[in-house]
Amino acid sequence: MPLERGRRIMCMNIRINNKIYEAREEETVLDVCRREGIRIPTLCAFSGLPKETVCRLCLVEINLTDKLVPSCAFQVCEKLEVTTESERINKARRINLELLWADHAGKCAGCRKNRMCELQNLAEEYKIENFHFVPRKEEITDVEERDLLKDNKSRVVIDNKNPAIFRTTEYCIECRRCINICPDKAFGFNHRAGDVVVGTPYEKTLDCSFCGKCVEVCPTAALTDQNDFGKIIKDLDNLKKMAVAVVDWEMEKGVLRQLKNMKSQKNFDDLLTELGFEKIINLSKEETKNEAIKNIKADYARKEKINPESIVIFFISNKIEKKANKDEYLDYILSEREIARLARDRKII
Repeated sequence: MPLERGRRIMCMNIRINNKIYEAREEETVLDVCRREGIRIPTLCAFSGLPKETVCRLCLVEINLTDKLVPSCAFQVCEKLEVTTESERINKARRINLELLWADHAGKCAGCRKNRMCELQNLAEEYKIENFHFVPRKEEITDVEERDLLKDNKSRVVIDNKNPAIFRTTEYCIECRRCINICPDKAFGFNHRAGDVVVGTPYEKTLDCSFCGKCVEVCPTAALTDQNDFGKIIKDLDNLKKMAVAVVDWEMEKGVLRQLKNMKSQKNFDDLLTELGFEKIINLSKEETKNEAIKNIKADYARKEKINPESIVIFFISNKIEKKANKDEYLDYILSEREIARLARDRKII
């Protein structure tokens, strides 16, 4: 038996989908399944964060009860037998997914995370097409429809004043990932009962260290990177400007991961070239530490005999805190998610 923090950890065998797997006490069914490559859909459970059991998509069948149980919260035990896929499980997941999807249906085309949204991907996978929880136009009166839309609109909170993060409750599914991951504890629950929403204290503009973790883990477009995409595209297309991509250390892996999630196999450098970047500068780990980026515009302008004012520097990095205090040598900071979004908007992928 392995030792952990000075005590013995019990190991046992459990059966999942008629196969035997080793499990450790205090592990959940979802923990074991993820380790063994057995996929179970979930929107609230995220690696390293507390299990909240709010999305109810990870339901499974076990031999100890007739009820479906959330795999993210049910701890393994001796003689446990688990089934992760069945008609009953699929039906329950579809109902819970449709409840989450009801407020999102029809909004994908204009959404910042279209094709990059975990909820959208699951809705497509489970073929959520019949909306039992969305009132049909022919089933409600004009007055009822107007009141319903007005009520829904009154609940939406939009925060676009933060220099790094855009927030809207319109797409929030209350998964609590942002609450659990934020090192500044900037998020919590506001209001009560059916009016509860995830937000900041007194719904004030988000005031934090801009680490970007909340945006990284958000499964929908409730939290996204803040940038003026219209201005970015204008500068990329400006023939009088030279767009230079300065790529932070290890960013290529992050961008390619985003593209893979969007089912694209684009080469990194080819992607940046197609986006309109005329020069690509990859920083090493040491160069990133030494902030070599400070001299890139001046050095490149001198080398190529170009007016520095005609060079636009795009720093491709997940250090989105730089957006809050952008230095004069940087024109834009783009995260890996924003590069993927640019590729999507420009129909490159």
